[in-house]
Amino acid sequence: MIVVTGATGNVGTLAILGTPPDAERQVSPAVEPLLGRPPRSFADWAARNVAAFR
Repeated sequence: MIVVTGATGNVGTLAILGTPPDAERQVSPAVEPLLGRPPRSFADWAARNVAAFR
């Protein structure tokens, strides 16, 4: 199934994949031991790296 969204006809990739179940939306408890720090949100990452995209 292909879902087309927007006036430009962009394919909605997430719509094609569907909505992930809650279990797939959770951060693995293995992240903190692997990184040596708590996981950060995408918003935190974006705020720290915004200059790279300007």
